[in-house]
Amino acid sequence: MKKINILIICDNFFHRETIKSILAPTKANLFEMSTVDDSFLIPEGVNPDLIIAILKESPLYQFRICSLLKENSLCMNIPVILMGSAETERNIRNGNAAGVFAYIDIKEAMLKLIPAIEKIFGAYSEQPAEIRILVVDDSSSMRLLLEDELSREGYRIITAEDGEQALAIIRNNPPDLILSDVYMPKMSGLELCEILHRDPLYSEIPFVVMSSENDAGNMRRVMRCDAAAFIVKPFNIEQLMLTLNKIVSYRFLLLRKEKERLAGEQKLMIAGISSLVKALEARDQYTCGHSERVAFILAGLVEYSGGTTSDVERALIAGRLHDIGKIGIRDNVLLKPGRLSFDEFEHIQQHPFIGATIIKTIPSIADVLPVVISHHERMDGNGYPQGLKGLAIPLWARMTAVADTYDALTSDRSYRKGVSHLKALDIIKNASATQLCPDCVRLFFDWSSQETDRQCRAGDPSLLGGLTLIPRYSQNRGIPAR
Repeated sequence: MKKINILIICDNFFHRETIKSILAPTKANLFEMSTVDDSFLIPEGVNPDLIIAILKESPLYQFRICSLLKENSLCMNIPVILMGSAETERNIRNGNAAGVFAYIDIKEAMLKLIPAIEKIFGAYSEQPAEIRILVVDDSSSMRLLLEDELSREGYRIITAEDGEQALAIIRNNPPDLILSDVYMPKMSGLELCEILHRDPLYSEIPFVVMSSENDAGNMRRVMRCDAAAFIVKPFNIEQLMLTLNKIVSYRFLLLRKEKERLAGEQKLMIAGISSLVKALEARDQYTCGHSERVAFILAGLVEYSGGTTSDVERALIAGRLHDIGKIGIRDNVLLKPGRLSFDEFEHIQQHPFIGATIIKTIPSIADVLPVVISHHERMDGNGYPQGLKGLAIPLWARMTAVADTYDALTSDRSYRKGVSHLKALDIIKNASATQLCPDCVRLFFDWSSQETDRQCRAGDPSLLGGLTLIPRYSQNRGIPAR
C-alpha cells in the first residue's frame, strides 16, 4: 500500500492508541483529532486520504458526526470509515446516510480495519474501491441520469440496455446491487430477476425493480423473485438513495444476526479454552490464579484509560488467555525449578505461537491475538517471539507485559519467593523503556495507586501493604492474593 495520510477522529485516548497500533504496519502518516465541533475544520497542513471516525455510544453524537461528514465539502471525495462499540441498526443507518465506505465494530478492528483500507486504496492503486451498481434500462436518458446522480453519491455505475446484456455483465463480473427497469426489449427486468433468483451464484445480489406502472401483477412477480424493492417512476433521487441505503443496511443486519449465532458458539468455545487454562495452572501450584490476576490488572488498565464496558470484557478474555500456549510446553521445562538451558528457553518461547494457533480457531475473539502472541516482546526489541520494538508492539500487549511482570514478581515461584508490592513497583520502574512501555508503566502506577486506595477505603486491613488482586470484574472471588 502506498504511504497515505489518515486522520483519526476520536476523543478516547485508549481507542486512538489501539487504532494507531493496528495501523502501524501500514506506515501511513497518522493525524489525530480528539473532538469535532460544528465547523469541522481539518487541522492545518493535514490533507487526509482517509478519515477514520470512532463513534461514541451516544446516538446524538453519532448523528452529529455523520451529518458533519456528509455536509463538509472538504470530505466529499475522502473515503470515511466509521467505527463504534456496537454494530447497531442506528450506527449502520447513520453511516449509510453519511455515505461512508464502511462501518466496523471496534472489537473487530484487528481483523477488518487494514483489509478495509486495502480495499479502498488497493495494493498499488490510488482509486478507492466503490460499491458497484448495475443500472439496466432501455432508456439512454434514464441510464445517464442514474449514472450521474448515483456517481455523485460515491457509487460506481455500470449500465446495460436490456436484460440479456445485463446477464452477460453479471456472469462476467457480478455487481453489488442491480437497479433494473421492468419493460425492455429482448429480456425484461422481471425475467432477469427470475433467472438470477434461480441461480445460487447470483441470488443474493440485491435486485431493485423500477417501473412506470404500479400494477399488482408486477408486484406479485417481484415478491416471488425476492426482489429487494419496487420503485415507481418517476421517483425522487433522494427517495431512491434512501431505498438503496436501507437495502445496504438490511444486509448488514443479516450479517449481525449471523454474528449473534456465532457468539453463542464462541461462548461455548471460550468456556472450553478456560477449562484448558485451569488445567494448565493445575499443573503448577505456583502459577495458580496467575491468568485471572493478569486479566484483572489488564481490565483495570483498560477501564482506567477510558475503555468502554465492552473493552473491559475483551481485556478480561485477553488476560485469561494470554498464556494459553503454555498448554503445549513440556512439564520438565514448564515446572523446572532452576535456570532453563538454551534449548529449554527456546522451547518455552514457542508458547505465544502455540497460543495464537489455538485462538485463531475462534475468529470472533481474534482481537485478543496481539496479547497472546506479543506480551513477551520488549521495548528494546530483545523480546520474543518476533523481536518487535517500541510502538510496533500492540498497545494491549504492552499493557499485559506490565501486568504479567507485576504478578510474576509478587507471586511465589518454585525458584524464589515473591517480592513486596513496593519492591515490585521499583523493579518495574527500572525496567521502563528497556523492557516495558513507559506509558503503560505510568498508567499502571496511576491505576494501582487508585485501586489500592479504593480497596483500603473498603476497610480491608490486609490491603495496607499494597495492591490485592481480587477480580471485581468476575464472579470468581476465591482467588487468593499472592
